Amino acid sequence: MGGAKGGKPPGFAARSPGRDGHARGMRLYCCYTPAHAVLFRDWFLPSVPAGFELVAEALEIEGAGDFLSPEFLRCIRLKLDRMVSSIEANAGRTIVWSDVDIRFFDLVPAALEGIEPRADVLFQREACRYADVNAGFVVIRCSARTGRFFARIREALAAHPGENEQRLLNRMLFGNAVNNPLFAASGAGAGEVEWGYLPWGFYARTHGWPPPRRLTIYHANYTAGADAVGQKIRQFEELDQIRRHPILGRWWSCARRVPGAFARRLGG
Repeated sequence: MGGAKGGKPPGFAARSPGRDGHARGMRLYCCYTPAHAVLFRDWFLPSVPAGFELVAEALEIEGAGDFLSPEFLRCIRLKLDRMVSSIEANAGRTIVWSDVDIRFFDLVPAALEGIEPRADVLFQREACRYADVNAGFVVIRCSARTGRFFARIREALAAHPGENEQRLLNRMLFGNAVNNPLFAASGAGAGEVEWGYLPWGFYARTHGWPPPRRLTIYHANYTAGADAVGQKIRQFEELDQIRRHPILGRWWSCARRVPGAFARRLGG
């Protein structure tokens, strides 16, 4: 791809170099806190495929980072600042923003250019039955339009400090349709930008379990209660068991969930 227009967004770590010592490739942005460094170091980073130029930033925010905790919400606000800066710095280019609770399996960065080429932004689906998008893995075709769109989300976060960016994003895309059954084609209600869904190979825990055998990425996005990082690591470990032993691992993974599902049904 061509060279970037503009400089490096402030605060980001040095980019990963190519084999000739020069940074190159589609830029893959992420940021993470000390609590999530183990996810970045042991799971995310080793899986990043060739063809990406990784731009990572460690945010010095203390705390476990569990869902909707004060440190989680602070990290989200800083992430939106960085996203807007990165869009401005990469005008005319395609970039990716990823959470670090993601692993890559079969992704060629250049292939992202061919997915819904008229769309300004591509999102993972949040779930199979709903139209909602997930904000953890986003492909952005950088322009003034996409910059304004993410700046609006940043402004909404400032106005609603107890919310996370995904809920506000879905409100912006769908209006009152958040969490309603799938009812419209991608892009409905987006107004300012054209957007689309990434294919189902961009899989998330909220899509169902066990995951399919063919994965482009896997996003360990569902946790409940405390120890979110530990829950995500256990998802990755279980996924590895399934991939190493497709039949037995899949059977074991499903069987171990039966008692909990049965108990929840009785409790309901």
